[in-house]
Amino acid sequence: MTDNRPWLIHEQLSSCCSLICVGSHCREAGAVGSLVALLQPGQELPSDLLKAVLTLLLGLAHSQASCDAVQQANGIPRIIKLLEYAADDQAAEVQQEAALLLGRLSLSEACKGAIRGHFGIVTLLRMLDRPGLDRSSKEVVVRTLSILAVDNEVNQDHIREQYGIPALVKLLEAMPFDGVTAAAADALRALAMSNEANKTAIREAWAVPLLVKLLGSEVEMSVIEKAVDCLRILTTGNEANKVALLTSASGLPCLVRLMESSPDQLVIERAAAVVGNLSTTDQFFSAIREAGAIQRLVRLLDSGSTNRTTEIAAKTLANLASESSNRKGIRLAGGVPPLMRLLMDKPSEQVMIAVDEALRRLEVSAPERNATLEAFRYADARNAAALAGAVQAAQQEAAQAAEEADSARSQQAAPLLMTKPFTRFSVAETVQLLSEIGLRDGSPFESNGITGGDLLDLEEEELKGDLHLSNLQAKKVRRVQSAFELFNRMMQTPGKSELTLTELRNFLSSTGRGEGDIAAIVNGFKQGLQKQTVATLNFAEFIQCYQWLLKTLHLMDQAQEPYELPRANSMRGLSTSSSISDVSPQKLPQNGV
Repeated sequence: MTDNRPWLIHEQLSSCCSLICVGSHCREAGAVGSLVALLQPGQELPSDLLKAVLTLLLGLAHSQASCDAVQQANGIPRIIKLLEYAADDQAAEVQQEAALLLGRLSLSEACKGAIRGHFGIVTLLRMLDRPGLDRSSKEVVVRTLSILAVDNEVNQDHIREQYGIPALVKLLEAMPFDGVTAAAADALRALAMSNEANKTAIREAWAVPLLVKLLGSEVEMSVIEKAVDCLRILTTGNEANKVALLTSASGLPCLVRLMESSPDQLVIERAAAVVGNLSTTDQFFSAIREAGAIQRLVRLLDSGSTNRTTEIAAKTLANLASESSNRKGIRLAGGVPPLMRLLMDKPSEQVMIAVDEALRRLEVSAPERNATLEAFRYADARNAAALAGAVQAAQQEAAQAAEEADSARSQQAAPLLMTKPFTRFSVAETVQLLSEIGLRDGSPFESNGITGGDLLDLEEEELKGDLHLSNLQAKKVRRVQSAFELFNRMMQTPGKSELTLTELRNFLSSTGRGEGDIAAIVNGFKQGLQKQTVATLNFAEFIQCYQWLLKTLHLMDQAQEPYELPRANSMRGLSTSSSISDVSPQKLPQNGV
């Protein structure tokens, strides 16, 4: 007799896909029940069908309601069972997809409890210790444990009680230092958040010196970022962990070096926060001073850092200023003028409080304050006069600059590699960027003085009415606007000039992209931009890749092969190719960008 089960299962999958495409919540819930039913014991599906079911569930688990529907359909124990699936040579892929799905389901607090109750945490930890487990699967397992621990004290304690902390600490010392290492540091941070018992257990597992080792100059910035943030949480309100950090010979020097030279503003902020945690204890004052932290903290006040970094630097200096030697050190490092300058710049309330406290402890007298403020006002007045003269000179050069711009546009434009935010692009730079994406006639933008910031605010009626652009030209401008919105959404700190590879990876991961898809997209950027490595992307590079990125994500969501990059000589060609549809972010599938 012929076995019709595979045919029937394919029919069920097709029916589920139809329900999902309809899009209503009730029909999604129906699809969840049908898919979970395929995972029940006794079905014995082949690996490819199991992966298809898990992938469909992963696509559905985009909200708490969808996650709860999986739990109500008794899907969680069946998914946990697949973590130990070992039927054929594709078993590892099924296990990884099941671990990824459990991480997505952990968006729901109810699912977090159910995963723990059905021994999911124990099974994940056992899977982590399995010989031969590839690093990609390890990273997925560790990230799932991290999500399970976030803001859930019961799960935090359970992971500790099941000896999960030593297993995670062990991953910190395993070479190479990569995504697995970063995920392990992030999981330890999640376990330590508001949990003093876990902070102690992490220290006793000798994690602190291993985390300090990850702050080295040869380590990838994505790993450093997670390691320094873990140290920030571990040293918050925990004196023993502060001592453990200071006992590590390179601990403070590494933190000061990161504050001084890290290209990542978030790493600078978190390194300063760790030093700030240490500064709340008098016995560490001498070590902080001798490590050169005071000079760097003073420079952070006057370096155009973020408001949060400035606040941390001011608070730390205020803490240190309670001791006489530090007060002398802060004054010798020139700390009083930048603190006074912050008062003139009208900072946030938090920064103002920190600055006032620092100046009070530094015993800055009223005459000294007045003299410093008067010196600033005089310098500002001189700068204003110099600026007025520069404006007149600039007006005289404007005609010549316009002529040179016209001449430059008549030749092949050089690649635009700006290292400043698009919102600060000049008129000439904005016109060049538009030329890069095929908008050759930049005269409407030049004559109206449209900068990068102006371009982002233009409405449809202004594009066609005031600038007299055609429909196609207006469409290209809207492409720049939507690309800039996506560019900023991918950043952890929007408004920067460059998107880091770490931020790109994290964003794609947060939208449900697997490691294979992420690697394909990163390689696509490398090929399209003709680079061996891509550590950062500025906006000019990103917009050249923008249409290709949208099309590739769309094809991935349709389970099709991505667009073949080798067919194009450059991403500039892709950006103007009629073979690539102009897909807006709003039109992407639910789990897309």
